[in-house]
Amino acid sequence: MDKKELNRFPQNKSKDKRILVVGVNWLGDSIMTTPAFKALKHVYPESYIAVMTVSRVKEVFEDNPCVDEVIIFDEKTSHKSIKEKIKFIKFLKEKKFQKAFLIHRSFTRALICRLAAIPSRAGYQRLKNYFILTDKVGLPKEGLHRQDYYLNLFKKSGIAVENSLPEFFIPPGVLDRVSRALEFLKKDHSCLVGVNPSANWELKRWPPEYFSVLCDRLVKGMGAGVVFVGGESDEKITREVIGRMREPAYSLCGKTTLKELAAVIKNISLFISNDSGPAHLSAALGVSTLALFGPTSPKITSPRGRRVRVIKNDCGCKVPCYDLNCKNNICMQKITVEEVYLEAKNMLDNLV
Repeated sequence: MDKKELNRFPQNKSKDKRILVVGVNWLGDSIMTTPAFKALKHVYPESYIAVMTVSRVKEVFEDNPCVDEVIIFDEKTSHKSIKEKIKFIKFLKEKKFQKAFLIHRSFTRALICRLAAIPSRAGYQRLKNYFILTDKVGLPKEGLHRQDYYLNLFKKSGIAVENSLPEFFIPPGVLDRVSRALEFLKKDHSCLVGVNPSANWELKRWPPEYFSVLCDRLVKGMGAGVVFVGGESDEKITREVIGRMREPAYSLCGKTTLKELAAVIKNISLFISNDSGPAHLSAALGVSTLALFGPTSPKITSPRGRRVRVIKNDCGCKVPCYDLNCKNNICMQKITVEEVYLEAKNMLDNLV
C-alpha cells in the first residue's frame, strides 16, 4: 500500500470520528464483513461506529463490542416509499457521520449517504456511483474470495485488517438458556450434530434422500443426536428429510431467532450444511463445520474459520454456475453419502 492510499483515511485516532458502514443484505456475507469493525475500532478506538443494514441480519452486528449502533434501512419494506426515504435521510443527517464505507454496491444507499451530508464516502468505483463517492477504490481482480473483496475496501482506505476471522456474539443469557434446553439431548447421545439441508436456492441443496441416509448413519453408527436447524422457509425440506429417516431426529427449524440459532450451533460438535448463511455462522462460532458445495465455488464463498472442511467434486461444469434451469443438479449428486459420512466421522473423532 503506498502513501497516497494511506492518506485517504489518516490514522489519527480522533476521538470524535463517526463512521458508518453500509453493509450487505445476506447472512453469510454480513458475517464475512465483521473483521472490518474490529479493524476500524483498532485504528479509531474512541470512535462511534454504526452499521446500516437490513433487519434480517441485524443480529450479526448486535452485541458486537466494536459496533456502537445498528441502523435498519430496508427499501423493500419499511423504506420503500420516497417519503420514507426522505425521512431516513433526515434521520441519518442528524447522526453527523463523517465517513461512510459503502460495502453494499447499491446506488440508492450511496446517494442516501451523499444526501445525508456525510462528507467522506468510500466505495468501489463504478460508473453509476462515480460522482457520489469521494474516495474511489478500484475494483479488485475477479475470482477473489467474497470476504477478501469486502475487506479490500478497508485495506485500500488505510485500515489494516490484521485478523480476518469472522465473529458472531451471543448474549450470555441466550447461550445459557439454550444450553440448558439442550441438556437432555446431550445426556442421551455421544455427541450432537447440527444439520442444515436447505440453501437460498435449490441447486445448492444436497439431495434430501442423501441427508436422510447420512443422518441415519450418524445416529446408528456414532450415537449422534441429529438436530436440524433453519428458518420457517426451511421447514418443508427438513420435514422431507426427517420423513425419510429410520432413526429419530430433532427439528428446530423456524423455532429460533438468529441469536438462538447461534446458541444451538455453539452447543453441537459438528455442523453439516450446504453452502449457506448458517454454514458461515457455524464457522464464525468456531464450531467444526462441514460444508457441501456444488454450483458455487469454495474459492469465492466458502466459510472462513479455523475448523472448516469443504467437500466439492468436479462434474465437468463451469463453477460458479448460475444456471437456474439446470435439470439434474449433478454437481451436488456427485457428493456421496459415504464420503460425507467418513469426513464427518473423521472430524468428530478428532475434536479437541
